[in-house]
Amino acid sequence: MPASTRSSSARLTPFGPDERPRIVEQLAADPDVRAAAGHEAARSGRSLDAILAQVRGYAQEIVPQFNARLHHRIAYHFARRIATMLFRVRVGYVDEATLQQIPEDASIVFVINHRSNMDYVLVAFLAAEHVALSFAVGEWARIWPLDSLIRSLGAFFVRRDSRNALYRKVLERYVQLAVGHGVTQAMFLEGGLSRDGRLQAPKLGLLAYATRTFERHGSRDLVFVPVAVNYDRVLEDRTLLRDLDPDATRPSGARTAAAAAAWVAKNLSLYVRGRLHRFGYACVNFGSPVSLGRYLDERNVDLGSLTDAERFSETERLATLLMDEIAHIVPVTPVSLVASALLSFEDGRATLADLGGRVEALVEELASTGAHLYVPRRDAAYFLDVGLRMLTLRRLVALDAGVCRIVSGERGVVTYYANSIAHFFPTDRVGAVAGPTPDLKAGPTPTTPTPGPTFGSGAVDRAVKAVVLVHGLARTSRSMSRLARALGEAGYRVHNWDYPSRRFGVMPLVDALEEYARAVARPGERLDFVTHSMGGLLARGVLGRGGLPQVGRLVMLAPPNQGAQLASRVGEYAWARNFFGEALRDLSPDQAQGVTGQLSAPPCEFGIIAGTRSFHPLQPTSYYSSLVRAPGSHDGTVDVDETRLPGMTDFVTVNANHMFIMDHDEAILQTIHFLEHGRFDHQVPYNPLATNLPR
Repeated sequence: MPASTRSSSARLTPFGPDERPRIVEQLAADPDVRAAAGHEAARSGRSLDAILAQVRGYAQEIVPQFNARLHHRIAYHFARRIATMLFRVRVGYVDEATLQQIPEDASIVFVINHRSNMDYVLVAFLAAEHVALSFAVGEWARIWPLDSLIRSLGAFFVRRDSRNALYRKVLERYVQLAVGHGVTQAMFLEGGLSRDGRLQAPKLGLLAYATRTFERHGSRDLVFVPVAVNYDRVLEDRTLLRDLDPDATRPSGARTAAAAAAWVAKNLSLYVRGRLHRFGYACVNFGSPVSLGRYLDERNVDLGSLTDAERFSETERLATLLMDEIAHIVPVTPVSLVASALLSFEDGRATLADLGGRVEALVEELASTGAHLYVPRRDAAYFLDVGLRMLTLRRLVALDAGVCRIVSGERGVVTYYANSIAHFFPTDRVGAVAGPTPDLKAGPTPTTPTPGPTFGSGAVDRAVKAVVLVHGLARTSRSMSRLARALGEAGYRVHNWDYPSRRFGVMPLVDALEEYARAVARPGERLDFVTHSMGGLLARGVLGRGGLPQVGRLVMLAPPNQGAQLASRVGEYAWARNFFGEALRDLSPDQAQGVTGQLSAPPCEFGIIAGTRSFHPLQPTSYYSSLVRAPGSHDGTVDVDETRLPGMTDFVTVNANHMFIMDHDEAILQTIHFLEHGRFDHQVPYNPLATNLPR
C-alpha cells in the first residue's frame, strides 16, 4: 500500500450509520437538489413534497452506512483470505517519494482501471489496513443481503445508465459532499469492466461531479492517485468476451447463478482438499499522484468560472491525463506477456525456444519504455514458465513435442490477455501482438494428451522400478492412494504398505517394515521409499541397518525428523495417549531416550518435502498450531525445521498441510522428480503440462 496512507488513519471514513440520517436530510435540503426537485415537480405535475420524498429515497439508496467494526475486523480479513486464496497478490510498483508528499488534509481519490469484479476485493484488501475506501458500486450488487454488506463497508451504489436528472443531481451532490469532507474515494475511471481486455476511454460522470465545485485556492486540495490492476486470470473473461458478440446466446439469470454456485463449490472443495492451484498473479501498481490544485494552476484555469462546455472540455482533458497515468503503470504479468509473444507469431504457433526468444525481446522492449514488469523471483525464465503454465492449465494453449500452439477456438481469450498490455506497443504492431478479432463462436478442440506426469527437463529413465509407500501415524494405506496411482502411471511397481500404526511403538514397526520390504524386493530391481510423517522414521530405521539390497532413493513428506513439539503438548492429555498409542511418546523430542535420537541418516540419496500451509479446516491440530505458532513455519502439525535432517540430498517446501500433503499436486510431482533425478526441481512449482494426475 502507498506509504502516504500509513498515517491515513486520521482521514475521515465513509459516512457511518449515525451520520447517515443527517446526510440524507442534508441532501434533501441542498439548494441545488431542491431546485432540481422544483423543476421535476413542475414538469411532472406532482407535489413538491412527493418529489422530496423521492429525493430522500434516492439518498437512502446512495449514502453508505459505514461500520468500522465490520470493515476492520471482518471485511479486511475476508478480502485478504479470498484474494490470497485465488491469486498470488503482489504490489509491483509504488511511487513512494511523491505519495508521501500528499498533504494530510487533502481529499484523495484512487482512480483505477477496471479488469474484474475482484478489483473491489483486491484494492480494498491492500488499502484496508490504512484507509477505508468509499467505492462506487454498480447496480449488480443491489441484492439482499449483499447490498447491506457492501453499504456497511462504505460503498455507495450508482445507477450507471440512469438518465433521471433528479437522481443524478442527488448523486452529484453526494459525491461532492463526500469529497468536501475528505472521505477517501475510489472510482473506476472506465466506468465499467473492459470487455476486450484493452483500456477503455474514460467516463466523465463521477470525475465531473468530484471536480465541479473544486476551489482552486481553497483550503483542501483534491489529489488523484492512479492505480493499475492486472491479473493472470480474470474470472469473468469468457462472459466479458461474450458481451462483444451480438449473436451470442445470453444465459438466463438462474442459469448464471447456478453456474457461479457450481464454480464456487468446486473451488471450495479443491481448497479444502489442498488441491486448489491459485490463478497466477494479481498485481497492483500505485502511480504518481496528480494534485488538482497544481494541475489547474499550471493551466491557469478556475473551474468555477467556466461555461458548461468549457468545464466539460477541461474534465475530459483531466480524465485523459489520469487514464494515461494508469496506462503507464499497468503491471505486465506473466500471462499477458506470454500471450502477446505467442500471438506475435502469424499462426499462433511457435517452438519453446522461439517463444522464449520472443518473450526476452518483448521484455527488453517494454523495459526500454519504462513499463513495470512483474517478474516473479526476478527470473525471466521463470516468467515464461509461469505464463505458459497458466495458459496450458486452462487449455488455452497446447504444447506438443516442444511446439506451443493456441488451441482452436481459444484465440479470443488469449487475445483478451494480450490486450491488457497492447497499449505499450506501437500502433502499427498492435495487430501483430494482439492478434485478429476474437473468434467467439468457434468451440474448443481437444488437445493432444500429454505423457505421464513429467516435471522439469532432461531425460527420464522409465525403466520399471519398485517403490514402497509408508503412511503416517493414525492413517492407513488409503491415505497414500492418489500418490500410489501417480507413481504407477509414472512406471513404478508400487507397494503401499498398511500397518497398525497406533498399536506399536516406532522400533517394532521398523522391524515390521524391514520384513515387508524384503518380501517385496526382487533381485536386480531398485527399491525406493516414499513416506509420510512418522513413516519417514520407520524408513530411516530400516535403511540405517543397511540390510536391504538395491536400495534406491527416499522421499520423506513432512517427517518429524527432530521429533514434534506438538506430540509433547498433545501427549499431556490421557485421551491423546490412549488414541495415538505408544508411538506418540516416541515422536516427542522431550523424551531423553526418544527414538528419533537413535535413528541415523539414511545411507542413500534422500529428499525432504515440508509443508507450509499452517491451517486447514479438516486438520484438527492446525487450529491449535495456528494459535501458538507463526503462520508458514509449520504445516499445522510439524514445524518446517523439525523436518530437516543433516545429510539430506535436497529440501523443498510446498503450500500444503500435514494431513493432506501426500495428495498435493506439487508434492506428488516433486516426489517423482526426486526419485528419477535425485533432486527436486526448484525452478517451477509444478509442471504446467501435468494435467493428467490421477484424482
